[in-house]
Amino acid sequence: MTRRIFLLITVYFSLLNAVVAEIPEILINPSNEQYTRLSSGLAGANITIINADEIRSQPNKNLPQILEMYSGIEIRRLYDGIEGTNSSIDMRGFGEASKSNVLILVNGIRLNEIDMANVSFSHIPLNSIERVEIVRGGSAATLYGSGAVGGAINIVTKNDITNNSLNLSVGSYNTQKANFNLGTNLNDTSSLTLFGSGYSSDTFRDAADYENQNFVLNYQNNFSEMKLNLDIFSSNKDQDLPGPRVKGGAVYNFHFCNRYEDSRTAKNIGGSNAENGNTCDTTQRDDYADSENSRINLNLDYDLDDSNKLIANIGYKDREDKAFLAANGNTLSTPNDGDRYIHTKTDGNIFNSRYENRQVNENYSNILNLGFEIGHSFYNSKRYRNESESLGQEYHSDLKSRSFYIQNTFYHNEYDLALSFGARQESTETSARDELYSVTGFAYETDRTTYNNDRNNYAYNIGFEKGISKGISLYGSYSEAFRIPNIDEIILATTSGSFHLEDQESDGIEIGVLYQSSFVNLNASYYIMDTKNEIQYNQSVNTNLDPIEREGINIDMKYTIDQKQKITTSINHTEAEFTSGSLSMGTGTFEYLGVTYYSGNQTYGYGTSTAINYLGSNGTANQSISLAGRKVPLVPPLTFSINYERQMDNEFNFNIGLKYTDERYVSNDQENIEPKIPDYYQVDSSISKSFGPYLFAIGINNLLNEKIYDFGVSSIFHNDAHYGLSNVYPLPERNFFIDFKYTF
Repeated sequence: MTRRIFLLITVYFSLLNAVVAEIPEILINPSNEQYTRLSSGLAGANITIINADEIRSQPNKNLPQILEMYSGIEIRRLYDGIEGTNSSIDMRGFGEASKSNVLILVNGIRLNEIDMANVSFSHIPLNSIERVEIVRGGSAATLYGSGAVGGAINIVTKNDITNNSLNLSVGSYNTQKANFNLGTNLNDTSSLTLFGSGYSSDTFRDAADYENQNFVLNYQNNFSEMKLNLDIFSSNKDQDLPGPRVKGGAVYNFHFCNRYEDSRTAKNIGGSNAENGNTCDTTQRDDYADSENSRINLNLDYDLDDSNKLIANIGYKDREDKAFLAANGNTLSTPNDGDRYIHTKTDGNIFNSRYENRQVNENYSNILNLGFEIGHSFYNSKRYRNESESLGQEYHSDLKSRSFYIQNTFYHNEYDLALSFGARQESTETSARDELYSVTGFAYETDRTTYNNDRNNYAYNIGFEKGISKGISLYGSYSEAFRIPNIDEIILATTSGSFHLEDQESDGIEIGVLYQSSFVNLNASYYIMDTKNEIQYNQSVNTNLDPIEREGINIDMKYTIDQKQKITTSINHTEAEFTSGSLSMGTGTFEYLGVTYYSGNQTYGYGTSTAINYLGSNGTANQSISLAGRKVPLVPPLTFSINYERQMDNEFNFNIGLKYTDERYVSNDQENIEPKIPDYYQVDSSISKSFGPYLFAIGINNLLNEKIYDFGVSSIFHNDAHYGLSNVYPLPERNFFIDFKYTF
């Protein structure tokens, strides 16, 4: 690995030495178009800003697809990843746990829920986004708190009048999209803008129909000393879930219709468990997941004087999910005891405020931010065997948080130097209760139990940025970050009989180089991160893992050939592996929100050290396997992307991009013995033409018609009969789109 790292660094420094330019302004605050927490400066952090023009240059791509064009961002998609639904973002190589270690925000308000639900990017109209702020690594934890271990992505929406527009699109699989934005000035100081979008598709997979509608209403009023900005979000989603496909293995124990080779036409049909059955039970009920979301954000910026500012942000969000997951053998006439209808409601409110002081003179400047944040989230989830039957189980939880933070950035103009320091203290109170009812299909009955846990955590960052020669500056940072368990993780947890999960902690170092000229922009960095007590989510037992080390290289470069041609490329190299610990089987107990419901020698799953859901490689119990040096599943060692844009004559624009993703281990394979997810290339291309206010575009995705998937999970049983057996989620094969836009 070391040789590869130094080879990549050598190549890019050779490129830098070949180019001469003027010394650029230090790139500390690239987000000054609109005021956010990042506007205070975060010297030493690896930051990328994606603006609205860059988003518009990628027709028919959703936000996660745009994000993965940049280094250090890996996307995993279930059920096609339609419009960003059921897509998880991984930064710094967290694999299965990525959704809990990367913080997603809109205008500084976190979208990550109290449970493990994926952030649904489809709920944000793409045309409402002004820019996206990406902070890689734990430096973001000082500004945003728990969960920003791998980094944070802040989506900043538009709050000014733009050209009104209407966009229509059609494509493969009966896909239809529409979005619009309408704005008007109410008077000299205020404006009102409405963004909306709608999407429907039969999708690449059978039994996977999808519909989504969302709206954002923005009101803005600029007073002499104060700016008021109000955003109201509303969205709903109806989605059928096709389920995984079965790939590999000596024994399928599934119908032929469930195989990966029939990835498009196959449904999530269980039927009987007849080995290698050759018929499909078409009466099987379809899984689905429906959701309704609403959010209100109010932001106030008040200028006390030329040097001092107060910023306040108030947010409220509400979510309601309804989902059905059928067990094998479920039909319309014969429900199964394993069926689950899940009705979940969450809501929460947050208030954050900060004071900013700016001191500027001829030789230096200093920006000081003092912040305070409080939040309260509520969770209620009811489980039934079917929609019409009696309540079988109910979870309650609420989470209170209180945070204080400081972020200070000092600039010395003469020395072309910037220094940053930040610290955060966060207190949380978590309570949860699990109520189990005596209903058929729910195995455990108990009195209600209460879980209470109060904790304090801290985050820090220090960083620098220094101009060293023509067009080149160096940056570096040290950070400490943390995350607390979410409600899904504390439902099933164990540490040898006591119901408790330790808070996850991490520390990381990053060094990098920035290069900027009239035709080249480069950001290259090397990082190393250590985590302890990393929280592992498992369907049987949740636990804290043994120490894990992550290191890698992030490289992003934009090269402007001439006024009509541009190349954008990114390279990401990640090594994520256990540094110690073992994988073991044994005798033990685990608890369900404080209630022991199993004790003894388990057929799979209870590990005395890392407690990962495994049988050993030879299918025997009571064995121990060293984890040191084994790779974290679902983390590709190498990803690479390159995109070429050319503006031709007659206002034609041509775009073609390639994304390569290396092979990696499937989920649940900490032992690293199962067949890997294969590497793949994906090529997308589009061409567009403008006619005054009209724009037409046509494109092809997956031009090479690769048969690919980016997520797979192995069987929990590692024995000869099940070796190589895994569930995978195929991504669309070659497909096309036609796009029309009218601006007025």
